[in-house]
Amino acid sequence: MGSPWSELLANLAVVAMFVSVWVHTHVWVDRKAALTRATAFGLLMGSGAVILMMTPMQLQEGVFVDLRGTMIALAGFFGGPVACAIAGLMAVAYRFHEGGVGVVAGSAGIGIATLIGIAGHLALKGRYPERVDVLILAAAAAAGSLLALFALPRAIMQVVVPQVGLPTSLLIFVSIMLSGLALYQERRRIEALHSRRIYKAIVEALPDCLNVKDLDGRFIAANPATARLMHAADAKALIGKTDFDFYPQETATKFREDELVILGVGAPSTIEQRVQHAGGAYGWLSTLKAPLTDRAGTIIGLITHNRDITARRELENELAESRVRLTDALTHMADGLVMFDAEDRLTLCNDQYREMFPDTADVRVPGADHRAILRLSVERGEEIVQGDELEPWIDDIIRSHHVACNRQIRLADGRWLDIRTRPTHDGGSLSVFSDITAGKQAEAELVAANEKLNLLAHRDGLTELMTRRAFDETLAREFARSQRNDTPLSLLLVDVDWFKRFNDRYGHPAGDDCLRAVSDCLRATMRRPADSAARYGGEEFAMILPETDAKGAFVIAEKLRAAVRGLELVHEASEKKIVTVSTGVASLDANGPALDMAGLIRRADEALYGAKAAGRDRVHGWPRHDLSQAPLLRGRRK
Repeated sequence: MGSPWSELLANLAVVAMFVSVWVHTHVWVDRKAALTRATAFGLLMGSGAVILMMTPMQLQEGVFVDLRGTMIALAGFFGGPVACAIAGLMAVAYRFHEGGVGVVAGSAGIGIATLIGIAGHLALKGRYPERVDVLILAAAAAAGSLLALFALPRAIMQVVVPQVGLPTSLLIFVSIMLSGLALYQERRRIEALHSRRIYKAIVEALPDCLNVKDLDGRFIAANPATARLMHAADAKALIGKTDFDFYPQETATKFREDELVILGVGAPSTIEQRVQHAGGAYGWLSTLKAPLTDRAGTIIGLITHNRDITARRELENELAESRVRLTDALTHMADGLVMFDAEDRLTLCNDQYREMFPDTADVRVPGADHRAILRLSVERGEEIVQGDELEPWIDDIIRSHHVACNRQIRLADGRWLDIRTRPTHDGGSLSVFSDITAGKQAEAELVAANEKLNLLAHRDGLTELMTRRAFDETLAREFARSQRNDTPLSLLLVDVDWFKRFNDRYGHPAGDDCLRAVSDCLRATMRRPADSAARYGGEEFAMILPETDAKGAFVIAEKLRAAVRGLELVHEASEKKIVTVSTGVASLDANGPALDMAGLIRRADEALYGAKAAGRDRVHGWPRHDLSQAPLLRGRRK
């Protein structure tokens, strides 16, 4: 055996050698399955433990120790239970093979180291060990090696423990700390290498440009996106070059000025830059520039992140132009426009809309509640709503803004507004307000004109009775109703006696007065709202008497005749010496023979002819004897 120091160095060299073997070969083993990795690590550490037992250190005469516990504890701590069990079994097998008085104590030490290694691994709960974890493992293994000495025979233990217990524990502690920290550092190196590969893959896959420059503006790192932006062959082609090698002088100078500002301030900044490429094309970049510092905080370069926002800027410009056009359209359109959101709050309106509601223009602004606007409109007298009808009225308007509808409203000042409402995709509404006051006035004037025309078309200008046209329409309507309801209908045809002589003697103005007086008698004679009178032609009149049978018609005809006589209008050209009328009566009876409208008129005409033939100033019904040979020409009637 050599000196204790050479033997100690030999043991430490064995530990270092096996740890070094694992450090240089685990990369290949790490590609294997977890069980394969654990088995390989356990076999390696177990082999190291066996070799250590083959080269023990002699601390005293007949007392040998080694660092087997170091290998076994490391196998369990870094490799897990499988690796630790393999290493422990190999060490126990060799120790039993060697035999001797310390076999029990040696086996106990191996067992304690195995338990400590496995317990330390489980305590990590799947995380990677830190320096403090290695320290705890070393302390536990050192204590375990001291505890194993108590397994020696009592006589030997009393001699060995005081003399070699502490040195052995110290050796175990130191060897585990050295080898454990070596494995820890290797794990950190692998993690760093893996992280760097991940970061590199991420940076190269980034669609945005990422690069680093030194203080002189030369590229020292760049990703492929930067090369594409600058139209370089690849990222390597950028290294050592500046922006002046890829951009026009003006653009590169502006970039460099921005970089110098960031380097001078020493703080990150985000700017938008307009870039002109070598080919003359323009674009926009959103650029984040941040100083790169070393561990001491000294600025050693500049990190730049570029994002091509050319498409975004083009969209923003288009949006801005669209907004300008929309604003112009809203400003110059004749109609008012308003939009409400799903919560019935005003989001957009033009000036024309506010001008249509001058009393509440101050509250018709974005953010205003629609219900509040309507309440104020009523309170300020802009819209007329009864108090108890206010809330239902508001509810109806709010509901109408969620469906497509057209409505018209009349404001308190007399103006009319047409409102066209359409729901929007977000649950709100868009309404267009048009001032239709002029149109409503024109409509009213048109209605009045139509009524006047209708009156002229249906009312005789002299007597204000129905015209012949109106008479025909009314008789057709009443005749159809009579047949539909199975009710009687009577017709009177009235003629002013010797009217031509009256005109010849007293003149046409007097004749007109005479006709007006007779028409007043006709109006006075009618009793029912449905009764109607018409100027049938010249000095002839007609009366339509719905739901009146022949007897009732004769009564009315007699009243009319008496009323005209009662006027006592002088008529020297008549044998009666006053104005009189002759009347023919015809009736449509449900129990009588079938008769059409032309037949009813013909019967009344024949009855009138009979009254005039009988001496005038009398009422005749339709004769039951045959008058088919009687002359029917109206021009022959005097």
